[in-house]
Amino acid sequence: MDTQTIQRQYDQVIAPHYDQDPQSVNDRTLDRAIDQMRAQNLLEEDGPWLPVLDVGVGTGRLLAKLKEVGGEQIRPFGLDLSEKMVEYASQKIPDLQAAVDDAANLDAHFTDQAFDLVCTHFITGYVPIEVMAPKIWGRLEEGGYWSFAGGTKAGFPRLQEVAQRKLVRAAFGGRSFSVNDVTCNPADREDVVRTLNRHGFAVRAAETFKPLLEFQDFEEFMDFGYRGGWLTPFIERLGLHELGKVKQMLLDKLVFPIRDHHSIEIVLAQKVSRS
Repeated sequence: MDTQTIQRQYDQVIAPHYDQDPQSVNDRTLDRAIDQMRAQNLLEEDGPWLPVLDVGVGTGRLLAKLKEVGGEQIRPFGLDLSEKMVEYASQKIPDLQAAVDDAANLDAHFTDQAFDLVCTHFITGYVPIEVMAPKIWGRLEEGGYWSFAGGTKAGFPRLQEVAQRKLVRAAFGGRSFSVNDVTCNPADREDVVRTLNRHGFAVRAAETFKPLLEFQDFEEFMDFGYRGGWLTPFIERLGLHELGKVKQMLLDKLVFPIRDHHSIEIVLAQKVSRS
């Protein structure tokens, strides 16, 4: 997917709704990631300055949470493709130093600053972990940490199955998709760990988080999947965001209510050496 499409989706569709966090998947993921950091004594209020870079800073939810735990020791930096997201983050975190750009261009920003902690949460659907790993290794201090959280291709199995049903596809012009067409998420935890190890990181903590999801009807699904940002590329690929009331009612009869789950890897890794 081209960066202009992603930027439009976040600026116009997702940013105004992101902090509503329907079904609290984002908040629960961030809390788990922060628990991993605290277990490594990264967030002590009376500790030294901690320069933190959040790549895919969004509306600043993670950095705000880190400041609640670590206080003024947290020196916040952020990078995001969405200008609107960065605007919201800057309002939330007045001392944020932020740039608007693709995460793949990380090397061009904050060039005079090394970091003790770099966070990438839910960006590897757009920029492969294989691309991000060497860039993050190069920006971390020796012994610094990378907090990774990202969906895998095993996420939303029920929705993936429903989207391929012949009756559903026929009702919507035969459109279909492959997960590989619209995301570059890793396959599973082994894929994440293998990539980290290959690029000079040692995994200090890892958790597979499978939050349960329930959608009573099409509108509830759109709040989560489209406006909430979790499935925006899939939804636009299938044209679901343009459905009229009649087809929405048809989907309510054919598909909903539905229960599903995401599959998220939450990993804390430490820079040790290159293989």
